[in-house]
Amino acid sequence: MHLQSRLARPRRGLILVPLVFCLVNVVVPRTATGQRDSVDEYKLKTAMLYSLINFVEWPDSAYSDRQAPIQLCILGRDPFESSLTSTALQETANGRSVFVRHLQNDKEVRGCQVLYISSSERKIAERILSTLTGSSVLTVGETTQFAEHGGMIQFSLEDQRVHFEINLDAASRAGLKISSKLLALAQIVKS
Repeated sequence: MHLQSRLARPRRGLILVPLVFCLVNVVVPRTATGQRDSVDEYKLKTAMLYSLINFVEWPDSAYSDRQAPIQLCILGRDPFESSLTSTALQETANGRSVFVRHLQNDKEVRGCQVLYISSSERKIAERILSTLTGSSVLTVGETTQFAEHGGMIQFSLEDQRVHFEINLDAASRAGLKISSKLLALAQIVKS
């Protein structure tokens, strides 16, 4: 292959790493009073969530067939408002379309590939995580110690920046493979 044509054709993984790096290091805007603008914060977290999905590999058994979409489920109050749903209409991840489902209760979590557990569900989060043992569901949350209690990815806001922690042991037990490129950008925690 001609060197010039290889340089002109960027590799997918090399494009996604800078994107996630930029998302992780974006400063969350503040209002004139110094308070965090939660709408902008959750637009950023929406973009991060979609980018993170591209760095996770699910086993074939996580889907009903080769064309099945990624089911991104939200349990509890939806802090993303319409940004998550409107982004899903335009996005694909790992060659699959993304479908957003809002769950009414924790009995509906099976069938999801990604489960965002809202902070409104903090009192039952550990129970939900234990019911998912043995399933290939990527769990994402932002409550304190979410990853340490068995969640897989925890978003946090520190120094006006969105960071994330990954519980690699929990992901491995679920049969999920997380790219080393993503792991290099995260803080790894154990449950």
